[in-house]
Amino acid sequence: MMRSRLLAALSFAGACAIVPAGARAQAAACRTDTLTAGFPASWFGARVGQLEVDATTVEAPGGLAGNVVRSLHSRTRFSIPMYEMSVQPGAVVDSLEVLESVRRLRRTGLYSEVTLTGSRCEQEQLDLVVHTRDAWSMRTDVRYGRTSSRVSLSEVNLFGRAVRASVTAENVDSRSSVSVGLSDPYLMGSHVRGSVVMRAYDDGRAWSWFVRSADFSPRDLWRFSVLSTQLRQFRNETATQSLEDISRRTDAASAALRTSADDDRVYAFVFGVEHEQAELHVEHPGSSLGKTNVNREFSAPFIGLVRRSLRVGAVDWLVPGQPRAELPIGVEGEIVAGAGYEDHSRSTIVHIDGWLGLTAKPTSGTVVTGDVWASGYYLLDSLANGAVRASMAVYERGFRGIWALRLATERLVNPDPDVYALSTSDPVLRSLAPSTRLAESAITASLERSVTLYSTEGRWAVDAVPFVQYSERHRSVDITLPEPTNPQAVLLGIGWRRVRNQPTQAPLRLDIAKTVWLRGGLPNRWVFVLSTQPWLAQGRNRDGLREIVR
Repeated sequence: MMRSRLLAALSFAGACAIVPAGARAQAAACRTDTLTAGFPASWFGARVGQLEVDATTVEAPGGLAGNVVRSLHSRTRFSIPMYEMSVQPGAVVDSLEVLESVRRLRRTGLYSEVTLTGSRCEQEQLDLVVHTRDAWSMRTDVRYGRTSSRVSLSEVNLFGRAVRASVTAENVDSRSSVSVGLSDPYLMGSHVRGSVVMRAYDDGRAWSWFVRSADFSPRDLWRFSVLSTQLRQFRNETATQSLEDISRRTDAASAALRTSADDDRVYAFVFGVEHEQAELHVEHPGSSLGKTNVNREFSAPFIGLVRRSLRVGAVDWLVPGQPRAELPIGVEGEIVAGAGYEDHSRSTIVHIDGWLGLTAKPTSGTVVTGDVWASGYYLLDSLANGAVRASMAVYERGFRGIWALRLATERLVNPDPDVYALSTSDPVLRSLAPSTRLAESAITASLERSVTLYSTEGRWAVDAVPFVQYSERHRSVDITLPEPTNPQAVLLGIGWRRVRNQPTQAPLRLDIAKTVWLRGGLPNRWVFVLSTQPWLAQGRNRDGLREIVR
């Protein structure tokens, strides 16, 4: 009896020893990885099992203040990430689709954090979990300068449905306006984006709307867009001898057919039709670079080519202690050309609109960007409303900060009379010469060195930014002067910038500068400018698409 009991005890102990060992072996065969800059090797060749969302609401302080913050924020619905995920349960894991899905989710601006984890046990399916943390969805934007000011309030995640609603009041070139906008990236629960903006001026009105397919997958065969914009303004000021009678309307429908794609790039053939109507009569005292009257109306088919880069790099030095953030790199661009019959001149008109850009990372601490834009109308053997502009920037990591060198230039040819300012970003010179409407050409160059004064958890930082800037305009039109001038200035200043850890989020900046050399009738004074600073790879679209890109 004693022997049998001893054998039973030994057997039970052996079983106990074997079961945990087996459990440990099974646990060791299961692996959980997080998607980072490199794609986990264990995910290749696997089939997707479950696809789940682990959502966390907006980060808030403790106590009563935190309760107030959370009550003002609508938690993002669990269905929103699924709209952006182009991977489906049961399908074989496609690294390109997985990476692009996560990038699209980050670009929505709805989340402060987006990570993807996957668990797989031996040869079983890969279970994916999307982990998100909501970003604060109520946004404000305040900018102030001698020539322009802007105040806006927007909710980018209305009722947690990713719907954006905004109200904006601004004053540009002494023209006040109030606008209301509404956009839905998942129109009626689909992969179609829609937006409408209505703007009321003190002397007119404007509206625009678009409907377009979402960027669901880099392997999408077809994409489409439909847009319409309209502007009507009338102002007659006898005291200043100024008259503005402006009517513009543009309608366009286009489709893009993917022609080739690989892991680095996508090419697409673009075609469509556009209709444009412009009746412009603008008179101001002083000189003019173009005609005071322009009448243009035509309908034209257009064709073009699009290149989109799928390559990405990583930066981790925008904010001290930040995690690695993805930055799109490579060559991208789009150019379209259309030809039709212009009704007023009874002749053929050709409309060209294009953009080409490059973002590169020569070293781990260097980012270089370069862009060229060109647009205009060729009519009766001459170019009308033509514009060519280029910009280049070099960002170099420094000790607790960044070196930045920026260059920009622009050339206008026979601009329409309602063109008021250059597109080249130069708020400092505009503040020195607030009456300047436009110039035939412009150059600006700046060198700055930011120094981080304060940062929080690698999310955002406040930088001090000493800088030196040179600005020049050739044949600058000033409504207070009878002839064009050629203003030039060198300024020294310091700015304060709030920068985020995402390369595509533009910093808000306050600059205080003093002229140290100038000519061309510019005043010698201090300049104060509050603006949103151009940043890394922003605004990278051809001019004709600015109305439909959010």
